[in-house]
Amino acid sequence: MEQPNSTTATRTNVEDVVRVVRQIIAQRELMPGEKLGTERALAELLGVSRSNLRVALAQLESNHEIVRKIGRAGGIVVSDGRLERNLNTVESLTQIAKRQGWTLQSIVLSAVVAPASASDMRLLRLPADRLTVYAVTRLRMLGDAPLSVETNHLPAYLFPGFLNRDLSMSFYGLFQQEYKIRPQRVDETLDYAPACEVAARRLHVPAGAPTLRINRVAYDQQGRPCERATDVYDAARIRFTMHHSGFVRLSASQR
Repeated sequence: MEQPNSTTATRTNVEDVVRVVRQIIAQRELMPGEKLGTERALAELLGVSRSNLRVALAQLESNHEIVRKIGRAGGIVVSDGRLERNLNTVESLTQIAKRQGWTLQSIVLSAVVAPASASDMRLLRLPADRLTVYAVTRLRMLGDAPLSVETNHLPAYLFPGFLNRDLSMSFYGLFQQEYKIRPQRVDETLDYAPACEVAARRLHVPAGAPTLRINRVAYDQQGRPCERATDVYDAARIRFTMHHSGFVRLSASQR
């Protein structure tokens, strides 16, 4: 009888590991964001070499079924293919995606100098003699599919020559590198909005499909509003989270 060659045996072993890892996730009812464990512990549990395990994990990660995180709090984390984004974070979407194993690209749809609207004047606290904004709309691509449409209004006086920059880059990165402006705080609101025809066409979803909309104002290290933005996300590709670092102790009369 012809013996299987080593390449075939290795491939079969890896496929078995992928199947068993999926079974463990299902049996434990692990939710997206929960840890499956460390690479060492999982290799010992399955009785496989770490080299074969890594090949299997790479396959699962390429399908966005898991994410491998490094560092003290790292490990193998369950994923369902959605990007996770915390509310009220000053971390750029580019950084968030990279940390979760995604590649994020930005396609500039429009970039113009525009007179400030009444809401721009109010929310960006524009000086009376500086009532001009840069209005930039970008399509954010997660992998090879649309994730969101982002519209930014930036005070022109804070970012001279901004439209001559590479607008496909992270805006927060450009703020820091080119203008020494660091967003320190953001105020965000999240709500549901059915996709209008324009958003649906850009996101490749049916008109009326569920989208999640973030309205954001960012403030720099001096407390000045430096960005006003609206992001419209394909609801099937994003998950928002909120983490609290403390709690308020109630008095007996408040309980």
